[in-house]
Amino acid sequence: MTETALTDRWVAVTRACAQINQAAERVLADNHGLCASAFEIMDVMARTDGWIRAGDLSSRASRSQPQVSRLLAQMVSAGYAERRPCSNDRRGFDVQLTTAGRELFSQSVATMEAVLRDVAENSAEVRDVMGLSTTRQ
Repeated sequence: MTETALTDRWVAVTRACAQINQAAERVLADNHGLCASAFEIMDVMARTDGWIRAGDLSSRASRSQPQVSRLLAQMVSAGYAERRPCSNDRRGFDVQLTTAGRELFSQSVATMEAVLRDVAENSAEVRDVMGLSTTRQ
């Protein structure tokens, strides 16, 4: 690929991600009271068996440490996550989803699937970036 082709591809990916994120933000907020960042953090926790170090969340999710900390505090307050001091480093803490958090996340996954299908149906750019066929899914 030429540098121009790579740049064109990057722009297409950026635009597709923006379309998806805009739709996701609206629907997740309306249906579940979540933002896309909280969904992503919950996704990382849901894929982890048991406790995960809070500091590891920002490296596994595409979010900054301060943003992860703020969202975790909100999730703990809402009863969707629990935290405890880290056993080997008292400066940090471990987190995991509660039963209510896992239930909310499960419901929001179904919502995200619908959002992704809808955005892909209406955007050739998204279909292309996601590697979907041009026929309606």
